[in-house]
Amino acid sequence: MRLIIFLASLIFLSGALAQIPAEEISVETMPDHGPNWFIIKSGNGARIFDAETGEMYGTLSLSNRTPAVAPYLPRGEFYAAESYYSRGVHGDRTDIVAVYDYANLSPVAEVEIPNHMARLGVRNHLGLLGNGRHLAVLNMNPGYSVSIVDVIDRLFVYEISTPGCAIILPVAENDFLLVCGDGTLQLIQLDISGFEQNRVRSEVFFSVQDDAVFDRSARTADGWLLITHAGVIFEVSTDDDEINISEGWSIVAEDESGWRPGGFEFLNVHRDSGLLYVAMHEGPVDTHHDPGEEIWVIDLANQRRVHRLELEDPADHVTVTQESAPKLIVGTDSGGTEIYNALTFKHERSIDAPSASMYEDF
Repeated sequence: MRLIIFLASLIFLSGALAQIPAEEISVETMPDHGPNWFIIKSGNGARIFDAETGEMYGTLSLSNRTPAVAPYLPRGEFYAAESYYSRGVHGDRTDIVAVYDYANLSPVAEVEIPNHMARLGVRNHLGLLGNGRHLAVLNMNPGYSVSIVDVIDRLFVYEISTPGCAIILPVAENDFLLVCGDGTLQLIQLDISGFEQNRVRSEVFFSVQDDAVFDRSARTADGWLLITHAGVIFEVSTDDDEINISEGWSIVAEDESGWRPGGFEFLNVHRDSGLLYVAMHEGPVDTHHDPGEEIWVIDLANQRRVHRLELEDPADHVTVTQESAPKLIVGTDSGGTEIYNALTFKHERSIDAPSASMYEDF
């Protein structure tokens, strides 16, 4: 009797399974890159959003120890420095530069690098140099150094010792600047293969004790912008092996004493218009990590403020897209993402993207 019931069950199941239609599997690919797209990195991934619509188009799966993502659209690739342990949170450590394909957001290559990578979520701990070939990765072990990776040939080139100097600021075709703890800048120039060819140090231009520059920076049309804890701006650029540093000027008026920049990634520049966007708050000097109560918009050419954007939810992150009709992207202290027209300052939409640790235009 049991055998008859078992056989009947098999016949029933085979008939039922025969009626289930085969699942159709489709593989989606990314559409062509649109204007005002940007990246939000959080946790183990980086999501790609359209600031015009708020729509999300895809996710890069990353390690949870990835400082930043560098997109390079001419080659249709993303580059990320990632760090892993063999047993999740302990075991053998492996640091890599991963290469992701734009079309399907899948990893297509990886390059092992020295296990010294600075694993903090800071945008300028990773820099793709102007030639689009060499990627610089900041190390902290505990001294500073920089790993150079050839992302075209997929190979580790060289580890450059940079004691006391950090934050990668790409300039020219194959060079980068670093901010140093003695109040100077250091320029490192690479040869065509990615090896160090020349090294130059600037004069001291800020006081580490009295008013240090932040380790956050913003790219300008011809170089970089640095800001001190008191709101003093320095514009820096290079001419071959010469480091050019402007006279410092303050974005804070004398009657606004107590206002200062702060947050996580709190300043950005729209390069075509020369407008600086910086999150500001009132407080003593040791509140530099406090989010911005306002975003100040500064005309760099005239060195004057043109707008103050008051915020209901303070800003930890400030990013502006580089289109002719740019968007101002504000990551708030409560975990929200707010989109504004960067020229009229009108709020356009909110995007739900909790736990954001980095924003990147591309």
